[in-house]
Amino acid sequence: MDGVAATPNPNQDPNQSPNPSPNPSPVRWGISDAALAWIVSLVAAAFALAPFVDGDGVPRRDEALATFIALVCQSVAVVGVLGLVSRSRGLGTLARDFGLRIRLRDAPWAIAGLALAGFASLITKPILDAGDLEQRSQDVKRIFDQASGLELGLLVVAIVAIGPIAEEVLFRGALLRAIQRRSTTAWAIWGSALAFALVHVLLDVGSGFAVPALVLLGLVSAWRAAQTGSLSQAIFLHAGFNILAVLGRFIET
Repeated sequence: MDGVAATPNPNQDPNQSPNPSPNPSPVRWGISDAALAWIVSLVAAAFALAPFVDGDGVPRRDEALATFIALVCQSVAVVGVLGLVSRSRGLGTLARDFGLRIRLRDAPWAIAGLALAGFASLITKPILDAGDLEQRSQDVKRIFDQASGLELGLLVVAIVAIGPIAEEVLFRGALLRAIQRRSTTAWAIWGSALAFALVHVLLDVGSGFAVPALVLLGLVSAWRAAQTGSLSQAIFLHAGFNILAVLGRFIET
């Protein structure tokens, strides 16, 4: 990752002159806004799950549908909050503030993400073997493996498309760039990657064994986002990474 520190400031308006301006930067959002988006997304997911919860928890027959609705609400909340932040404290759009762009020419990065997931599985295998752990200890993976029909299709869309977009906007858009303005790009890459992994563990303790894989995905995605000033490659990379779990589900059946 040598050389990423020379990356142009991703928060600079591309229409502005590269010459220094005496006017202060219009960008006033930071790490606290990324944290706010995450907290609001958790609240949104909790409200989405409320109708499915009874005294014993989420009924098993509705777990897949409940998970899909919660993931969608959580993702919409992240993008919605950051959209408001951009309008009130930034440059006005998700693309200019956080680099939210999706270009079809970056689609091959999904293949790179799939390869990265395969490599990550090799990293986590010794951890699984040493601790006699099962990947199905992950709640989302367990629910995904048990889903079928329409619910399975909805979960595939959420895992491969909706989730990666929201998570990239939050971690490689808002958090990465917020840290970049206060430190070096290298620290921003590592900080956003570690936060990405830790948040997943906090939300699903059973996924602790996957921390090395999550950190790896976070590092590569953040590196591409920092290099390009766009989230397009990172989104496709993340989607490809998640595709491995989808392929594993269908291969098992």
